[in-house]
Amino acid sequence: MAKDYFTSRGLNTPKMMAEAVKYRHEFDMAYVELVDIVSILEFRLVERYPNFRLAIRADAEMQEDAVTEPHLDRITVRRSVYIAACEDDVKARFTLAHELGHFLLHREKQVQMHKDQRGAVQEISRMTADESIEDQADMFARHFLAPPSLAFKHKDDPEHLAAIARIPLIIARGNITMSKRRESCALRNVTGPRKDMTPHG
Repeated sequence: MAKDYFTSRGLNTPKMMAEAVKYRHEFDMAYVELVDIVSILEFRLVERYPNFRLAIRADAEMQEDAVTEPHLDRITVRRSVYIAACEDDVKARFTLAHELGHFLLHREKQVQMHKDQRGAVQEISRMTADESIEDQADMFARHFLAPPSLAFKHKDDPEHLAAIARIPLIIARGNITMSKRRESCALRNVTGPRKDMTPHG
């Protein structure tokens, strides 16, 4: 299992929603239902980070599905995961979005960050979701792929949300629940970038 690490700059759920929405705008994905996560990693990240490289490695060369090294401007992905993401596989798409979250949110970490099906080992006792970089990357991924506005729009049909956003059904259900909360109100009605978009608290 990969190690988990502590971050002192973790975001709670409403703030992470706002962060994900912000990056959707920055990557020109604000108004789309199906985020082209492969295109972001292939082309858009290098516009912001000229030294960024996406490396695709043979499955036999990697134990993990993906590894992010923000301090080296690099994300390395297992070839089968990359191909599956290109074919809109929901788990592979979530993996790439998770790695994008690591890259954008955890640049202060001088460590490798991994994504695999076995999860991460939290070595700090009583680590919260705001402190775990793995939980933070998961939070980012779910709201980047299906932001509150989209989840609330399809609040009565999680299966449809999962299908159009190409996310796991369990993520769709959870995002719909979160989109109904009072603290999500300012974000679920966002139709364009606004200065007051970040919720307080």
